[in-house]
Amino acid sequence: MRRWGTKMLAYMVIGSLSGCGLFDSGVEWRDGPYELLWIDVSEQTSLNYDLDRDGGSLGLVDWTVFAVGSNDRYIVVKQHPQGNKAVTNYFIVDKSEVVPTDPIRAVLGPLTQAEFSAQTRSLHLPKFSKVLSSLE
Repeated sequence: MRRWGTKMLAYMVIGSLSGCGLFDSGVEWRDGPYELLWIDVSEQTSLNYDLDRDGGSLGLVDWTVFAVGSNDRYIVVKQHPQGNKAVTNYFIVDKSEVVPTDPIRAVLGPLTQAEFSAQTRSLHLPKFSKVLSSLE
């Protein structure tokens, strides 16, 4: 009888924690299957490719992504790696190259600002249209 009580207490704690938003998430931006997704806290915002299978997605650019823009061919991304605001990385995602079995081959980066500026001119990249100022 005592075992049942301990198990029941454990289930009640887990149930109450999951119901109180401890494991929360949200989408800040979307362009087709591409999304800025955060899990648990907004600082963990990353660029993902939505697989449209029960909430599954593939990570393209790890957290903390704070700016993004897109056009028909490319997505541009600014990131502070793991929240380190002293460092800004730039990424370019070629939408024509993303394949769910190997999405990383479509991602160019991390790039420096100078490298990104050179690519912007040669590829006619889009401007950053969504900026998460709280993460900037």
